[in-house]
Amino acid sequence: MVTQQQADFFRLFGYLPLPGFFDAGELAVIEKEYALGHAAASTVYASAIGVRGQMSWSNMREETPFLGDALESEKLSSAARALLSDDAVGVMSNGNVFSGNLTEWHADTSVPDFHSLKFVAYLDPVDGDSGALRVLPGSHRDPWHDELIAISLKDKLNTAGNPESDTAAKGARFEVRDVPAQVCASRPGDVIAFNLRSWHASWNGFPNRRMCSFTYFDAPRDEAQETAIRTVVRQFGREAQFRELRRQRDWMAAGAKPSGIPRRESQYSAQWLANAEGSTTRERWLGHLRAWGMAPAA
Repeated sequence: MVTQQQADFFRLFGYLPLPGFFDAGELAVIEKEYALGHAAASTVYASAIGVRGQMSWSNMREETPFLGDALESEKLSSAARALLSDDAVGVMSNGNVFSGNLTEWHADTSVPDFHSLKFVAYLDPVDGDSGALRVLPGSHRDPWHDELIAISLKDKLNTAGNPESDTAAKGARFEVRDVPAQVCASRPGDVIAFNLRSWHASWNGFPNRRMCSFTYFDAPRDEAQETAIRTVVRQFGREAQFRELRRQRDWMAAGAKPSGIPRRESQYSAQWLANAEGSTTRERWLGHLRAWGMAPAA
């Protein structure tokens, strides 16, 4: 259970460590389902992408029921409500693997009036010398958030594109490790929450670092917040197109014809969208996701 003090810490600093969040039984299921997702993703990527050496996939599908339903679990959803509001909406449950030795300094978005968070759970022990998440406390707040663009490789955070090449990495003004930051060391079972506007990175990671992420958007309360969410959704859509084009290019570089490139799964499977269990929470979320253009119409 998230305490009021923890919620205040998150709102002030833009991140929150939650040690021992998942118990041993939950972690065993997560490990098993992660392996299934990773195996499936390995068939649709010709190679890991960019300086991060990243592959990512959706866990919102029938083969990974625990991870697919995790957004609705009381453990995660109550934490999201405590850190955002009672109108927190689960939008993504993803798996990731990183084989590059760094993740560049970046924020997932720079759109103001956008309230959100991501829970990340590393399935391997990580610290400051082995690829742990690094955050800049308070960097979700303006004007510092915008001033930090100077350390980024991604200089237009409201537009598409990520610095996913060695050429771009060489253009960084500072090495990741040289930027003063909070290192969030973690062990399997720990979770770290951060605001999507918070600046974060990693350094000196080892190959095949495993991570699951769970993302929530806060439902808008006014026109400015509604506009912000729609702007973020368009941004994320453009970035998804960018990554998809990169994935297809990698396959063609490996000799595949366009017709032979494996198809990547959608974020939301037909099974998840069908909501056969009749979850009222999911049905409410689906209303938001469809209104925002993130999920197809019913």
